[in-house]
Amino acid sequence: MKLTLIYPSDYFSISTVDEEYHKEFIEACKFPEFQILFFDYDTFIREGNLKLFPKEFELGSAIYRGWMLKPEQYENFFLTLKKSGLTLVNSPEEYEACHMFKNVYPNLLTNTPKLLYYPNSEQICWEQVKKIMRRFLIKDAVKSVKESDFPVYLDASLKDEELDAYIKKFIALRGNLFTGGITIKEYIDLAVQNGITNEYRVFVFFHHVVSVSRNSNQSSARLFLPEQLLNFGMDLPSNFYTLDWAETKDHNWIIIETGDGQVSGLSPNQYTFIFYENLARLWRESQ
Repeated sequence: MKLTLIYPSDYFSISTVDEEYHKEFIEACKFPEFQILFFDYDTFIREGNLKLFPKEFELGSAIYRGWMLKPEQYENFFLTLKKSGLTLVNSPEEYEACHMFKNVYPNLLTNTPKLLYYPNSEQICWEQVKKIMRRFLIKDAVKSVKESDFPVYLDASLKDEELDAYIKKFIALRGNLFTGGITIKEYIDLAVQNGITNEYRVFVFFHHVVSVSRNSNQSSARLFLPEQLLNFGMDLPSNFYTLDWAETKDHNWIIIETGDGQVSGLSPNQYTFIFYENLARLWRESQ
């Protein structure tokens, strides 16, 4: 049985892969284990109407490789595909597990910064936050804000009123992308060399490592993710996910993020062929 890979199509042509995923598509085509489909992402997001190309395909299991979907969008995508005879490897619950870090935080306690989650952004207990963390960053259930003047981290010296103002600004900056409530995460100094951190992204498929790749454009001379850590986090409640590791200033390693493997991007300069070669092998071995 083949594993179906579903990519977003070009905006103007459903029979062509979107340029963002062209390189992945080219490499995936080299493996007979995969069946490849395109879908009109924009129409689906806008109208909930799923258009697939080609219209004739083998039924079975599928992986989506595309842009992030909010949990409710993913659930609609999952259910609509299932009506067409395709079942994504991650159920809506499994997608949400790693897409929203708070869900797997209890599984990773020994190797990740402290975290507090508030479903209602107006009921944050700053006394609790300040008691647990000296410095902290703000995220929603999925992402922080980047490329803005929003502080990288805040600290316990700020008054509650100031912190409330930052929460309002954060929500405004996230706009329509705001997902879930507010996540307060302990800020840890990372190892930095020439302005670049030392981060690695690990893709996991059916609880086996697909790839380990540099994720911050760091030099190949930087310390590699210790091999003994590769067995950590292999039991998360998902069939396809990512773990993002980073070296700290004192040369320990922490998990700074998780993600659903279907919407996590490949690392800069990652060997795309090897990624799909390993994915094909693991799929073949699971049959």
